[in-house]
Amino acid sequence: MGECELCGSKKANRKIKIDEAILNVCENCIKFGEEIPIIEFKSVKKRIPKIEELEKVIKSNFRLLIRDAREKMNLTQEQLAKKLNEKASLIKRIEDGWEPSLGLVKKLEKFFNIKLIEEVEEKPIEKKADRKKLTIGDVVEVR
Repeated sequence: MGECELCGSKKANRKIKIDEAILNVCENCIKFGEEIPIIEFKSVKKRIPKIEELEKVIKSNFRLLIRDAREKMNLTQEQLAKKLNEKASLIKRIEDGWEPSLGLVKKLEKFFNIKLIEEVEEKPIEKKADRKKLTIGDVVEVR
């Protein structure tokens, strides 16, 4: 941080408040004011999907495809979970309709040798002739 703003002789590694002033001080000078705790922020890494991933979507009947493939192999949810090194509760949630991560979908595709991901078709936006501005109704497609 630098030198202590009170004594000037030591390294300042703390902050204190004296009246309305905030000062960088050393360990010895903390007693002259009210210490301000140092707040540490954790960095959160958020995975940003690649463009290729954005153009793909999990099929709407993925849960049925997974269940059918599991049953054809005569596996219980617990047995499948063990083979995939996942929890049985996760397999149950997926078969109940919870959408898994893209990584898990790829793992399931490879294990069962089935396709669960489909390409997204780009549809041109049709604008109504009588309007000059684009509205949400022009863009949103209800499934």
